[in-house]
Amino acid sequence: MNYDSNTDSSAEKRNEFIKSLIEKTVAAFKFAKTDTPKLQAAVQQYISTAGTANLDLEEIENILGVNESCIMDLADLSDADEEIVIDAFEQFVNT
Repeated sequence: MNYDSNTDSSAEKRNEFIKSLIEKTVAAFKFAKTDTPKLQAAVQQYISTAGTANLDLEEIENILGVNESCIMDLADLSDADEEIVIDAFEQFVNT
């Protein structure tokens, strides 16, 4: 789904985009469990998709669950996999 928060103020479209982003990311995390490169690729795809939609970094973090629970909980990741996701997230947003 294409969405740009800078040009579309529709709450309905924003919520639909976020729901789709969550569903796709949860599926990617579940597929990638215990595979570090696949988890990192899923994080990179998540950040890219959210960034293309011009979501702000705090919202991107919150949806992923870096500071709050959400996608990582839904994906039922192990503690080790959650650490990989968080490390990958920090690496990709800081480069």
